[in-house]
Amino acid sequence: MSAATIAEPFLLSSYPESPTHRKHAAAPVYASLPSSSDADPFISVAVHGDGVHVLDTSTLHPAASHTLGPSTSFACPPASRTTQSNGSRVCTTYAVLTAGPDVQPDAKGKTVAVWEEPLSGGALTAEPQGEKSKRVALAPHTVTHIYAPEYLPEAVILAGPDGQTSVVDKAIAVQHTLAPQNQQASTLLKHFLFDSATCTFLSPHAASSHRAVSVSFLRSGDIARVSVVGVSEDGALSSIGECSLPVEETDIIDVSCSSSGFISILLHSGTWHALSLTTSPSSTLSISPAAEPLRLQGLTFTSPNRPAEASLAALTSSHVLLTGITTGSQTEIAILFWDLRYGVLLAQQTIAAPSTLPRPKKAGAIVRVSATPVPPPDSKNGKAAVLQLTGLLVLAPSPDRDVHVDSVPARSTILVVPLSVPANSTIAAAMGHANAGARWIILKQATGAQGQIGRGAPEFSLAARKALKEMRASINSSAGGNVAGAETAFFEYIKHESKNKSTGAAQEAPLDYAFVQETLGIVLPTTGPQAQSPAAHSAKIVRHLLERRAVSSSMVEGGLLPGLVSREDWETIALALRTVTDLPEADIIAALSRLVAAHRRNASASDENAMQVDAAPASSTPTLAAFLAQCVVYPFTPALERVAFRKQLPDAADVIALLEVLDAWIVRHAEDGSLLSETAAQTAAELPPLDKILAFLQPLLDASFLALLAHAPAHALLRTLAAHIEPALALTSALEPLCGPLAPFAQAAVKAQLAKEAAGSGNGGNSNNKDGGRDWRRKRKAAHEQTAIAVGLYQVEELVL
Repeated sequence: MSAATIAEPFLLSSYPESPTHRKHAAAPVYASLPSSSDADPFISVAVHGDGVHVLDTSTLHPAASHTLGPSTSFACPPASRTTQSNGSRVCTTYAVLTAGPDVQPDAKGKTVAVWEEPLSGGALTAEPQGEKSKRVALAPHTVTHIYAPEYLPEAVILAGPDGQTSVVDKAIAVQHTLAPQNQQASTLLKHFLFDSATCTFLSPHAASSHRAVSVSFLRSGDIARVSVVGVSEDGALSSIGECSLPVEETDIIDVSCSSSGFISILLHSGTWHALSLTTSPSSTLSISPAAEPLRLQGLTFTSPNRPAEASLAALTSSHVLLTGITTGSQTEIAILFWDLRYGVLLAQQTIAAPSTLPRPKKAGAIVRVSATPVPPPDSKNGKAAVLQLTGLLVLAPSPDRDVHVDSVPARSTILVVPLSVPANSTIAAAMGHANAGARWIILKQATGAQGQIGRGAPEFSLAARKALKEMRASINSSAGGNVAGAETAFFEYIKHESKNKSTGAAQEAPLDYAFVQETLGIVLPTTGPQAQSPAAHSAKIVRHLLERRAVSSSMVEGGLLPGLVSREDWETIALALRTVTDLPEADIIAALSRLVAAHRRNASASDENAMQVDAAPASSTPTLAAFLAQCVVYPFTPALERVAFRKQLPDAADVIALLEVLDAWIVRHAEDGSLLSETAAQTAAELPPLDKILAFLQPLLDASFLALLAHAPAHALLRTLAAHIEPALALTSALEPLCGPLAPFAQAAVKAQLAKEAAGSGNGGNSNNKDGGRDWRRKRKAAHEQTAIAVGLYQVEELVL
C-alpha cells in the first residue's frame, strides 16, 4: 500500500454548451480552487453564456449562483475568498468579463465583477436585492489570471497577458503594477501565486520580507524564461529575479511549478522536462535540470490537433499530476501521479471519457487539472507526513470544432479528485515503482546483458549473468519449459553467493533488486493474450524469493498477483500476501473475485448433486474463508478498495458470498467471552481481528450497497448483518476504555510468551545450537524486566462492564 493514492473522481457539476464560448474561441468553462488548503471548500466556476457559480465540495451543491445572461463571456477562472467582517463570515467572488451587459467596447478583458455576500451555515445568504451586492470595476490592464488569497485579505492580484503583475484593493483600485524588464515583447505562458511561507526555493530574507510570491513563465521570441516577483504585506511589488529556461523547444503544452521550486515542462513532442528553481545566497535565481527528461507515450496530446488534451498540476516537492486522454480504441481519461525526481509513477487512475465530450479529429477536447496549494509548514496540516489535497479536473469541448457533426449535445464536466500526497519525495517511496509507468514512457535502449531494456541497464556479476543465461536457456528449451534446470541454476547461484558474501554459514547473501527482477521475468513470464495456457513457471524459485522478502509487485510485468492467479498457484499467492507489501488493491480483489466465482460454481454443482470430476478445484485451492482472511488483514487504502470492489465484484451474488463469511466471523467475535478468550489470538489466521473485519466491510458495502438493494435475496442478509454488527460495535466501545489499564499486562504477557518460546527453541534437543549459549542471558533479562514492571502471571476471574 503506497502513501500516494488517487481516489475515484466524483462529479461536482456539469454544464451544457453555450454558443458564446465558440464566438469568442474560449474554453466553455473556467474553474478555480481555493487559494489555500485551510480555506472553505468552495470552487468558483465561470460558465460562458450563464454566469458565476460557487460550489461547495462538502455538500456537492451550489453555495451561490450569479446569473449574468447569455451574452456573457469570461477571460479567466474566477476567484473567491472568505473573510471575517463584523463578526460574520463574508464570501467575496471576483470574475473578469470579456463580453456582457456590463462590458464596454474598450474594456474587454479589463472589466471585473465583484459580489460580496454574507455566509450563513456554509451557504450564501440570499438577498432580495441581489444586484446591490454586485460591483463592477475596471482593471489597469487586460487580465488573464485573478487571485483573491486568504493570506492577503485586503488585496487582489492580477496578471496580464504580457507579463504584467498588479496589486489592487478589494474595490479594484490600483496600488502597484510591475511590468517585465525585458526589452522584447513578452507573452505569458503560465502564472502561479504562492504563499511566501511555503516557498522553500527562496532565501530566508526574501521569504520573510514578502507575503506572496508571483511566478510568471514568459516567452520572448524563441526564449522562455521565468520571472519571480514578491508581494509585500502592504501590496508593494519588487522583482526577486529572472532567468531563462534551459529548454530548446518552444512548443510548450503546459508548465507546472510547486512552492518548493520544482518545475516541469511538457512539450508537444512528448518530452517532459524536470527543472529545479533555486536562490543563491546573493539572492540570484538559477534553474538547473533536476532529473533526466521523460519521453511520454500512450496519450493523445502529441497528435497535431490535440495539444489541449493534457494538463499538469504541481503537488508537493517533485510530485506532479499529469492528466491526459489515452490512445487506442477505448477512450479513457488517465490521471497519473508522478515523482519526476526519480522518474517513477506512484499512482494512477483511469476513468471513461464522458459520452457528452466530443473529440473530433480536427479539434480534440480540452482537459485542465489543478490542485489545492500545499499548506504552510507551521500549520496543523503542513506537519503531516501525508497531505490530503483536492484535485480539480475540467473536461470541456473545443470551441473550434464543427458542432453539426456532434452525435449528442456537448457538455462540460467538472470532477473532484481526492489525493493523498506524501509531503516529501523520498527514494524509499520510489523504490518498487520502476516499471509502474512503463505503459506511459518510452524506455531508452541500453546495451549490456542480453534481453535487458531500460534506462541505466543494470550491471550483473559474472556469476549472475551465467545463472540468468542458464535459467533463460532452460525455460526456453522446450514448449513446456525445463523448470528443473532453471531451479538448479538458480539455487547453485544462491549457494555460491552465500559462500562468498556471508560471514556465517547460516546467513544468506542479499539479492540485488535487478537480479530478482530479471529472475522473475524468466521464471514467471507474462502470458500473452493469445496463449492457449499460461507459460511454465517455477513456483519453487518464486516462493524462495518471497520467503526472503525480496519481491515487490512491480517487479513483474502486469503485476505479481495477476501472473500467479493466471497459473492458479494459490499457495504462492498466500505467501505473497504475507510477504509483499505493495500489492495493489485491484489485484487482490481480482484474485478474490476469481475465488468467489469458483466457490459459487462448486456450491451450485453440489446443490444439484452433479458429478464434479472436471469442475473440482485443484487440491491447493484455498477455501473462500481462508483466502478472505488474508485479504482482510492486508493493509489497504479504503478509497482504492472501493474502486476495486466496484470494478471486480459488480455482481450482487458474488458480494453475498463474501458477506456471509464476514457475518459468520462477526458472530464468532460477538459470542460471550470470545473477545477475552485466550484462544482468540491463536486462531487469528482463521478468524481475523474484529477491527480488520469491520474496516474491510465498510468499503465493500459502500461500493456495492446499491447493487445489494436491487438484489432481493440480499435483503435478509443485510438485516442480519446489521443485527450482528450493532452488538459487536457496542461491545467494542464498552471494552475500549480497558485498553489503557490492561496495556501493561498485555505487554508482559507477550514478553513472557516470547521468552517461553525462545527457551523452548533453545532446549529443543539440539545441544549443539550456537544460540544456546545466550539463553541464560535472555532469561535473566526477561526476569529483570518482569521485576521492573512488577507484573507477573495473572488471570482475569470476572469482568463486569
